Amino acid sequence: MSTKIAIICSKAFMQRIISIAQTITNIQLEFYLYNHPAEAPALLKQIKPCDALLLGGTLPYLHAQSLLSELPIPWNYIKQDETAISTTLLSLVAKHAIPIHRISIDVMNPIFVDNVLTEIEYDGEGPYVQHISITEPTETILRQHIALWNTKSIDFVITSIHSVFDELQQQQIPAMRMLDTTNAIIQSLEETRSKSLLTKSESVKAVVGLLEIPEDTSVQSTIINHIAKATFSTYKQITSHSFELYTTAGHLQKVLEKGNLEKLIQKINQPFKLAFGYGHSILEATQHAQHALAFTKSYEIYVLDEHKNLLGPFPNSEGRLSLKTDDPYVLQMAKLTSLSPLNISKIINFSRERQSAQFTAQNLAEYLQVTRRTTERIIKKLVDKGYAKAVGEEMTHQQGRPRTIYELNFATY
Repeated sequence: MSTKIAIICSKAFMQRIISIAQTITNIQLEFYLYNHPAEAPALLKQIKPCDALLLGGTLPYLHAQSLLSELPIPWNYIKQDETAISTTLLSLVAKHAIPIHRISIDVMNPIFVDNVLTEIEYDGEGPYVQHISITEPTETILRQHIALWNTKSIDFVITSIHSVFDELQQQQIPAMRMLDTTNAIIQSLEETRSKSLLTKSESVKAVVGLLEIPEDTSVQSTIINHIAKATFSTYKQITSHSFELYTTAGHLQKVLEKGNLEKLIQKINQPFKLAFGYGHSILEATQHAQHALAFTKSYEIYVLDEHKNLLGPFPNSEGRLSLKTDDPYVLQMAKLTSLSPLNISKIINFSRERQSAQFTAQNLAEYLQVTRRTTERIIKKLVDKGYAKAVGEEMTHQQGRPRTIYELNFATY
């Protein structure tokens, strides 16, 4: 299965990435283009369901940095380093024979220029170096280049900012964009894909559960056996009426589906309290399970994840979501589709929690905990207004029509 990567970059950089990405198998690219890197935070809000995000440079990354932790998908950015600078300088000197001291160059980290010149044992007069910073308007960088040109201090400009390059071209000042090497772009794309695959593998990470049974319960072995079997857990007894379970996130997700839980509770037919914890270690997961257990009542299950989000109680909760029905984006969609703000919010969170951008009506029905017919009506309303689209069909081993595969067609992050 291919990895769908959203890329935030300039239009000029998009063409270079497309030409290079053809050498990489199993990736699908979707571009979100800016005229200026400061637009990167706004573009984050426009990203449609995908597997990972790649920002096309350090500057858009710095502008979007504070928002990246909120993304439910892995992200990466193409970093500027000494290789890019040395490659660009070599290209300029080879093609135009411009002396290094007659160049004005803007970079994210000026020390990289010094490092390159030191490595090649250059002992002449250095170039004019402009330091790029998100606290410094790009117009300032542009004015510095132009001022040096007007005073005849330079013969050429190397810029890392595409909008600056475009303006220099309009003013007929000789300039070139910083060359991101083919290897650097390939490495960034492959790293981003690897991060996505790693995130998906998180579904097998360890989870700790804590089970408490009333002391006067005479069938505790039956209860623990039912729960251990349903959650694919191994367990150990802590006290005469408490147990610790060990399973994986993938197995837990299956048992937390409402239908499965209801069947399990019917089988047990005895009071119990059960809580699970995720964590970056077994110790942390155990502590999270202990915190979740404090909220749990009989016949209920709570989960505390590694981000300390409390989910539940299962199976009676509407979902594991924090819904904001006062969001104008959600309200506008609700108005256009005639769906409730609650359903729109659930669909957005359904997309955020899935490891794949594609889904079937059955996938959504299980998440919304409604009938297949109701889900199909919801999807039809989304498709009719362009908020979802059919992208294929899934053949089953059973008789009957193939299932339609859909993708959401609006920003969910």
